Amino acid sequence: MPEKFSPFKNIGLCFSGGGYRATFYSLGIVSYLNHVQFKGKPLLENVTALSSVSGGTLLAVAYAKAAQDLKHDFNTFYMEFYNTFDPKNDKLLETAIEKLEDDEVWKTNSYKTRSLINAFALTYMEMPVFKGAFSIFENPTSKHLKLVCFNATDFSFGLTYRFQNGTGDFGNSPLSNKQVDQLKYEVELGDVIASSSCFPLGFEPLQFPDDYFKDHNAVDYVNLKSLDRFKKGVGIMDGGIADNQGIGSMMRISERVGVDLNLIVVNDVGSFKMVPWEQDNSYTKNSYSLGHFFGRIFSYFKVKPLYWIIFLIGLILVVLNSLRIFSGCEDCGWPIINTIGSILMGIGFVLTLLGAFASIGIKILKSKIARLFNKVVPEPLLDDILSFRKLDIGLIKQMLTNRISSSVLMINDIFLKQLRRLNYDLFYSKSSLNHKRLTTTVYKLNGLKTPYSGDAPNYNKDIKPEPSTLLKSVGLTASDTATTLWWDKKDVASKRMDTLIACGQFTLCYELMDYILELKKDEKDLDIDFRDIDVLYKILQKDWVKFNKDPMFMVKPN
Repeated sequence: MPEKFSPFKNIGLCFSGGGYRATFYSLGIVSYLNHVQFKGKPLLENVTALSSVSGGTLLAVAYAKAAQDLKHDFNTFYMEFYNTFDPKNDKLLETAIEKLEDDEVWKTNSYKTRSLINAFALTYMEMPVFKGAFSIFENPTSKHLKLVCFNATDFSFGLTYRFQNGTGDFGNSPLSNKQVDQLKYEVELGDVIASSSCFPLGFEPLQFPDDYFKDHNAVDYVNLKSLDRFKKGVGIMDGGIADNQGIGSMMRISERVGVDLNLIVVNDVGSFKMVPWEQDNSYTKNSYSLGHFFGRIFSYFKVKPLYWIIFLIGLILVVLNSLRIFSGCEDCGWPIINTIGSILMGIGFVLTLLGAFASIGIKILKSKIARLFNKVVPEPLLDDILSFRKLDIGLIKQMLTNRISSSVLMINDIFLKQLRRLNYDLFYSKSSLNHKRLTTTVYKLNGLKTPYSGDAPNYNKDIKPEPSTLLKSVGLTASDTATTLWWDKKDVASKRMDTLIACGQFTLCYELMDYILELKKDEKDLDIDFRDIDVLYKILQKDWVKFNKDPMFMVKPN
């Protein structure tokens, strides 16, 4: 029996992480959905649910908040968001750093740990597009957007931590309870964005609930902190650590009772590729080993004969001067001699005292390191580890450089790409989502071949015209944007913000056409009324022709 469903009736949007690259690609997605008419209204008004991560959360929070205003006008929202982050006006990084350095900010917000990510959180809170609390989503007033989920990761269980409304757990299973539910709608949207976007190595985690609530004497807060799992706080960090596309959360939303999503659109600025790791081969032999290096350093932190000699010289000068050995005042000798002697005695005494304390400290440190090695290093390997002290210092430097650089690449790229593949495997293997999923990627139309497309990009031959050289050039500029929360000079010169918005717009146009063509192929197996869908395709086709002539024609609304 043919499968019956209504494409485009209820849409779920996922916005991936990826700094400003994700933010403005996502802005392009929602702006194009607002532009395209389906059954007499913008397709954006059929969006029921949002799931976002990191950079995508900046756009998702701002749009979700604006959509709750019944007098909401999308073009007004679009231009407000656009102007806020236009490179001429964007002060996010500058303001956050100023806050981090300002003592008064941290006196006023003493409930927060003084950190860069909390400085960003406080900056977000002051920005009109983000200002407000999560309570705005407690009883959604939007005519269409009812469910939101802004994703982070917890550092107690390593699970996705969800700032979400509706019937789903706020947080996750191990970190959700009645006490959390009493507080969840008091969380500031600025803290939600900061939690979702504090990417590893660039930021440190926030602490939940410590950094999230001003009144630490409130009954609900005290009750939550009394629980074992929250006593020392829960670290909350970038959502991309667990799921950089927000796919898992959207699939959970689609499985809730009463939620019938007919189409899930994953908008992804992540990439299958990465800059390959390069080994450091710069080793040149030095004249001393690691043991010799630390031996020389430690030699400065002990009591030396020189310190005693300085002290004694000062003492002798003072004594001889008091005996009037030096010519001068018959009663007191030369005052200058007393001064010099006293200074030398002071220097000698202080150096001796510091040397003694340093020697004791080094012995304690060495003892602790030895105990640590004995505890964590297997005995058969202990001699090998200790033999590192005989290695040349240049070789140690090269070894550390290679380990650090490969570890950073592993954390920021390899892990994320493996999780990306696993999440997509889950997404595309779920039979209940057949004909109900669509993915747009920032690199889809940049003209470059991929490991999956052979010698040429894999475009649908039934979509005419083929992507123009100009369109592919804009796509390439957009996909080359770095993962940052600021614009650099190269970004400004390349008009990255506009190209990212345009890329989101024309990529979604292309993918919607591709999706409809795939539905047509399976028309016999589907119980779908294609009349309105055919009208939609014609609208998309006209826009596609325009995009190929001028990929930026929709960036600035009329």
